[in-house]
Amino acid sequence: LNVMQSAYVETAELKGLSAFAVIRKHAFPNAIAPIINVVMLNLAYLVVGVVLVEVIFVYPGIGQYLVDHVTKRDVPVVQAVGLIFAAVYISLNIIADIAAIVANPRLRHPK
Repeated sequence: LNVMQSAYVETAELKGLSAFAVIRKHAFPNAIAPIINVVMLNLAYLVVGVVLVEVIFVYPGIGQYLVDHVTKRDVPVVQAVGLIFAAVYISLNIIADIAAIVANPRLRHPK
C-alpha cells in the first residue's frame, strides 16, 4: 500500500498505463525487496530456532544433537553445529540481499 501511494506509481497511472501494468512494472519490483528480506530472516530464525523445538518435543535432529553434546561437554561437536547454524543464517541473509538487489531496480542502479 505504501508503494502504491508513491509518486512514480501516480505518474505511471497519469501516463495512462493500465492498473495491471502499473503494478507489474512499477509497484511490484519496488515492493518485493522488503518482503524477501522479511521472509528470509524469518526462515533463518526458524532454522536456528529448531534447537528449542527439538528439545521441547523430543524430536531427533541437529538441535537435540547439540543439546546432548553440550551436556556431555563435547566442544568440537558444539562448535561444528554452531558453525552450521551460523553458515545457514549467513547464507540465507546473503540470498535475501541478492534477491532484493535483483528484484528492486533502485538497488541495481546506484546513484
